[in-house]
Amino acid sequence: MDKISDSIMNTYAISIELGQLISYIKDAETGHRGYVITNDSTYLEPFINARKNVNLTFQSLNNTIKSDTVKQQQLIRIYELVDKRFSYFKNNFANKDEFNTDFKNGKMVMDSLRSEIEIMLSTENKLLTTKDKLYKYNNSNTPLIVFSTFLISILILGLGYMRIIKNYKDLVTQNIRLKIFDESSKQSEILGKYGSWLLNIEDKSFNFSDNTFRLLGCKPQSFQANLENLLNFIHPDDQEIFTAAFQNIEESAMLPLIHYRILKKDTLEIRHFRTTAKIFIDRLGNKNMIGTTQDITEDYNKTQLIELRNKELVQNNKELMEFNHVASHDLQEPLRKIQTFISRIEDREKEQLSETAKSYFEKIQEASNRMRILIDDLLQYSRTNRSEKRFEEVDLNQVVSNAISELSENISEKKALIHFEKLHHVQGIQFQLEQLFINIISNSLKYSKTDEAAVVDINSKKVKAYKVPKLKDDSKKEYLKITFKDNGLGFEQEYAEKIFLLFNRLHGKKEYPGTGVGLAICKKIVENHKGYIFAKGKVNEGAEFEIYLPI
Repeated sequence: MDKISDSIMNTYAISIELGQLISYIKDAETGHRGYVITNDSTYLEPFINARKNVNLTFQSLNNTIKSDTVKQQQLIRIYELVDKRFSYFKNNFANKDEFNTDFKNGKMVMDSLRSEIEIMLSTENKLLTTKDKLYKYNNSNTPLIVFSTFLISILILGLGYMRIIKNYKDLVTQNIRLKIFDESSKQSEILGKYGSWLLNIEDKSFNFSDNTFRLLGCKPQSFQANLENLLNFIHPDDQEIFTAAFQNIEESAMLPLIHYRILKKDTLEIRHFRTTAKIFIDRLGNKNMIGTTQDITEDYNKTQLIELRNKELVQNNKELMEFNHVASHDLQEPLRKIQTFISRIEDREKEQLSETAKSYFEKIQEASNRMRILIDDLLQYSRTNRSEKRFEEVDLNQVVSNAISELSENISEKKALIHFEKLHHVQGIQFQLEQLFINIISNSLKYSKTDEAAVVDINSKKVKAYKVPKLKDDSKKEYLKITFKDNGLGFEQEYAEKIFLLFNRLHGKKEYPGTGVGLAICKKIVENHKGYIFAKGKVNEGAEFEIYLPI
């Protein structure tokens, strides 16, 4: 009875192993198809594992049926068919016809393999039926064991069927995903104006994507992909660069980034290309180089245009500097003469002038003095633009002290109070920061109230960029915030940006002296320090200037 039981279990084991054999081969087919479609070596893992599992299955079957010569012969035929099926799994195909032929032959072998396995399974099922009868005959008093055996058989067959259905569904799903991925890759190449290619290092064979052909002005797969044919499209002056780049790819394990021109076949226009590649070894040990080629003609043309604009900008800046020189230096000489003669007339002839002439003379004096101030301000603005940007650690306490000393006469006249304490140090240009403080404090004094002493509060603190929305910087970069707050006339908030424009004034020349250059200089100094300046104001309640300098 034990021998019959062992024989039955042996038959079940053979049936299970044969079912697993079919499943592993299907896994190999799935992995191979994924690799052929995408050239992604990760799809080879199921293929490699399947081969290993097939060998283990054959080893198990061989041990199970080693005493049965008939089954041994059947197993040999099955092994030959499996080996033949694996021979049609290739990594590369010369052309579409070869792929179709191998695919068709592989299917035929797979059909024969299924047929042979079904014959062996049928034989095992017949043996199982015979052994069941013998077992029932010898164990008529043990119906539970027989029923259990039947249930096991049904369970095995059910599990095998469910495994086959699952494998089929997985294969369908995988194929759909592969098609979607393949189509999205093709569309990405078209939109990005690039093509991909694969070079087998061993046999020097190429495989171009469809869009690589389109970039050359050809229909997809319209010529044999190789280096010789590709050279026909390269501009004659760049062929040597292109050939040299491919000569030492095995030693360097990569293709350096190269730029070259091609002659597009369909339009005969010259296009600028950029190509790079890298060698990789797949799980089967094959040495390949995968690369991309991109049409960068538009980027190249934009770069050329930018270079041209930069040259024009340099020339314009040069002319502007010359203009600044004339405005701030050459114009001073005739102005000095005008002011000299005005002084002489004032000393010797003014009393002899009529009242109308005296009025005109005073207007001439005012105009010449205003011209002197304007030229000085232009000179200061010009120096701010072209000064050397050598940064050093600057103590803002010393800066504000120097500014107060410079404005001491004006502060005394306005009876102003300048409050500050424990200001920070910052990396910057000392004399520019002093000019910045002088101009802002001077602006507060100029627009102070006549019936109230001017007060200017200055303080500083460190802040994070992402905590100050107006900086539009979400990083954790640190800034030093310097605040100037006064109790003067203030201004309408709608003018908060206009006050930093060159020659812009919110009040008339007769009401408040000035040229409208001071705050423009402040903005230029802050920009020189890669910072930001903002203004807030309210009429008759004062103004507040916020400066943010990177730390």
